[in-house]
Amino acid sequence: MTESFGFNRKCLVEIRVGKNHDKVHPAWQDDTNEGFLICYDLTLVFDDQSIFLVQPCEVEIMGRYPGLGLSLKEIEAADFPEIFEVCYLPMIVEEVVQTDYLGEGAKNQVELVLVNGSKIIIRHVFPPMTMGIKLERENA
Repeated sequence: MTESFGFNRKCLVEIRVGKNHDKVHPAWQDDTNEGFLICYDLTLVFDDQSIFLVQPCEVEIMGRYPGLGLSLKEIEAADFPEIFEVCYLPMIVEEVVQTDYLGEGAKNQVELVLVNGSKIIIRHVFPPMTMGIKLERENA
């Protein structure tokens, strides 16, 4: 990731997604992207008026092809029209977990763990530059 996700203890108000679709191209369908809304960018909006743009990116890895990663950038305004529905927002982000889910040597997944135990998972799911988002509810 180009920056650290420092959202611990911040109150997430809404998530907005840019261009998106439910179907994954058959060449990329597997268990790593099942249940994700496929998108190319999204914004996280917090109650302190901060807004962060999350996008898929490539991460340079010494001696190898670039790995799939996620970039984070604070922006002035969220201009995506579509809201990713999370029925219990606003809610405090209890923990942020970054992992190399795809095993490529780059951080390509972020889990926003909410205080109720539910998780919002954002992952770079397949090339070129495509990510996904899904909600895992506590006790689901």
